Amino acid sequence: MGVEQRKEERSSAPELSKGELFHPGSGQYLHVESVRDLSFTGIGLKVEAPLDEGEEIQLGFKHFGRAGFQIYGRVVWCSPVTDEVSGDQSTVSFMMGISI
Repeated sequence: MGVEQRKEERSSAPELSKGELFHPGSGQYLHVESVRDLSFTGIGLKVEAPLDEGEEIQLGFKHFGRAGFQIYGRVVWCSPVTDEVSGDQSTVSFMMGISI
């Protein structure tokens, strides 16, 4: 295990479990599958496709189906994760760290 690099305490955010990530560079929208954790300076996400380190992004979340809020940030890291669906089937998602 590497050296802990987080500058702020992280908290879980189950109420932010669904959202949308917009990548202005490509005009692409990515579905946010889950929010792993959140702090004043960053957010950990699970998304459906990768982005490169340094890419600028916009995150949008709705709170209980109502108008929500947007967060602007930059991709700090992105790594593939394999999710088992059932039996021999699996899907690949990506864990992403965003500096906000």
